Amino acid sequence: MAQAVPWYDPPFEAIEAMKKKMGSAGFHFYSPDPGLISTRTALTEEFRERRGISLDAAGELHLTCGASQAFVSALMAVADPGDRVVVLEPYYFDHVFAIQFSNLELDSIPMSEDSRWNLPWEKLEERIPGAKVMVLVNPGNPTGSALSEEELRRIVKLAEENNCTLIIDETYERFNFTGSDFHPWLETKKEHVLTIGSFSKSFSLSGWRLGYLFGADHILTEALKVQDSVVICPSTPGQLLLEECLKLSGWVEKRSAEVEHRRILCEEAMQNSNGIEWRESGGGFFTLAKTPDRFDAYALADYLIEKHSIATIPGDAFGETGKQHLRFSFGCLSDQQLEGAMASLARVDLSNVSL
Repeated sequence: MAQAVPWYDPPFEAIEAMKKKMGSAGFHFYSPDPGLISTRTALTEEFRERRGISLDAAGELHLTCGASQAFVSALMAVADPGDRVVVLEPYYFDHVFAIQFSNLELDSIPMSEDSRWNLPWEKLEERIPGAKVMVLVNPGNPTGSALSEEELRRIVKLAEENNCTLIIDETYERFNFTGSDFHPWLETKKEHVLTIGSFSKSFSLSGWRLGYLFGADHILTEALKVQDSVVICPSTPGQLLLEECLKLSGWVEKRSAEVEHRRILCEEAMQNSNGIEWRESGGGFFTLAKTPDRFDAYALADYLIEKHSIATIPGDAFGETGKQHLRFSFGCLSDQQLEGAMASLARVDLSNVSL
């Protein structure tokens, strides 16, 4: 339960259609730097039909080598060395690595915790002023937090009032169970909001390295300079595969329902265990669960592997606030693994364990 890789393969029908394209002109060559216009158009049409978000395929959307590369391009397009970047902690560590190697100042603000991970509004209002960028992961990795429309609107407004670029990482957008599907570009094209995402989870294209970045065209012009110098362009075969995936109605919705089923089973198993406290997961593949303060998270992770065959990620990896927590992924469990994993998790009893 450590990995974020889905248990399912890409859609069979899309793979079969791809086999017929392998001999076509350009299949093995570079695409235009921002991606094939046919793929960008297909994606903007899907966004408009499903989400109500209107984008100019030529100027406001880039296809990228996953969300991680999209983040670097977005970050370097809007921030200069020494600028301050606000992240919420527990954070997604690849974002922090990118901030650090870009010679930017990391400002990590701890979230508050009870039965769920909550936004620290007072600290945000104190520290957003003067920051160049704020990063928001929704639904959250590693926390599984999914924000309400009110929370999203408040963050967008706070960033705008302080001339702060808001980068929204929506990698798990197709797996949002309790949060809002509101996005600020539904209403107007907010120039201070950049959005990144990925097809690694929704269509299980992780090995194809394909994601997206959308935002104001003048900012994307700068982001494209980063993309060109680092990777040139996203995978051409990956883009053609995405076009086939986007033709399939309801495929991702079925996978999302299966992930939600796993989330419910994981919560039930933790409630039957002793010593692992469920934290609400409103979306994504994870919960960042509380563990007893007397345990070092790394030692506890080793114990769970050795005694219960359960792999997890120590919460320390996601910042100081993650101490005494473990990230459990329920989104990686196959049908064959699911029953055994949940039974093992329910049997965990830490009451008399010493490490």
